[in-house]
Amino acid sequence: MLVRLALLLSLLLMPSLPSTAQVPGDLALTSVASGSTVVAMREAGDGTNRLFLVERSGTIRIYVPGTGVLGTPFLDIIAEVDTFFEGGLLGLAFHPSYSSNGLFYVYYTRTGTGGDSLETVVARYNVSADPNIADPLTFQEVFTIGQPAGNHNGGDIHFGADGFLYIGLGDGGASSATSQDNDNLLGKMLRIAPCTNAACSPAFDIPGTNPFVGAAGADEIWATGLRNPYRFSFDRLTGDMFIADVGAGSREEVDFQAASSSGGEDYGWNCREGDIPNTGCTGTFVDPVMVYTHSGGNCSITGGYRYRGCIEGLQGKYVFADFCSGRIWFGTEDTPGNWSFMEWTNLPSSVYGFGEDESGELYISTGGTISRFDSASSCITDPIFDDGFESGDSTAWSATFP
Repeated sequence: MLVRLALLLSLLLMPSLPSTAQVPGDLALTSVASGSTVVAMREAGDGTNRLFLVERSGTIRIYVPGTGVLGTPFLDIIAEVDTFFEGGLLGLAFHPSYSSNGLFYVYYTRTGTGGDSLETVVARYNVSADPNIADPLTFQEVFTIGQPAGNHNGGDIHFGADGFLYIGLGDGGASSATSQDNDNLLGKMLRIAPCTNAACSPAFDIPGTNPFVGAAGADEIWATGLRNPYRFSFDRLTGDMFIADVGAGSREEVDFQAASSSGGEDYGWNCREGDIPNTGCTGTFVDPVMVYTHSGGNCSITGGYRYRGCIEGLQGKYVFADFCSGRIWFGTEDTPGNWSFMEWTNLPSSVYGFGEDESGELYISTGGTISRFDSASSCITDPIFDDGFESGDSTAWSATFP
């Protein structure tokens, strides 16, 4: 669970420049586990330091340090998940009180109805008496929305330090105009308060402090102007939010929201792409803190986390990557609100997602391989164990995912 501290940071968010803040010279990636198109890795906050691997096909598996990936999936909803285009099982969030209530939430797409290509579903489950297996009979649908196309589905969910569930929704792919339409939930960051009873109705409440409650706009909306926030995250130390928003033809961006925000930020799409304004738009937009171009094979940002583990030289840096080129960057806040970033390495494979364990150590997924960021300055004591699990990736992703 995040620890929220008050920060007095200005929001002078400006396009960033190359950074001279170096990472440890011996920083390396150590392979620890394998899976089938793992798009996210999450920890449950229950003191076990297990890592839950979210496989796009519709399964969640558990990696146990020193043991490997357990043979029986934690959850298997393959029969419910439609992986058309950019769809699939894309997100996982454990309730802040998971250690006592056993509740967790998943984000996936299923076959659409009424003309929609897909439907986004956020659903709740309980863990069973076996801590390594969920109870599928506890399914409760929390949130559903139609997707007019198979791309720009968003896909990430996280609980904030305020205890509310945040849901990142893309603009729907078919029409980017949704991002500036505050009566439409697509292209937005949502904030809801899920009900925790066994069978409650409605399945969630609207936090009274959401920015559009009692005003023009949908009550669920927390922030607007997003194109495809495939991955976002919270800084576990400060509660600040980082949104990696996938661009269109030329720019990829990282957006920032301070923990002290009251919501309502407009991050600009489709009036801007990164730091490039489009003509004919008026409004007050929040600038991205980091922007990179599509040169050198870049095409689609995969957001990560602000590092809070024990590797010297990484503390406070935000890691992100490009899905197509495999480049990995580390961002540094040089002065309050002003960021720069440096390229660390260029992997020979696509980057699907990042994850943190309970200690704040950082992991990266290149689809079938899960690796941990390691250095001689790390305090990791768990033995490395590569279980060799390879189930194969039977579903090819589009070349421009996400």
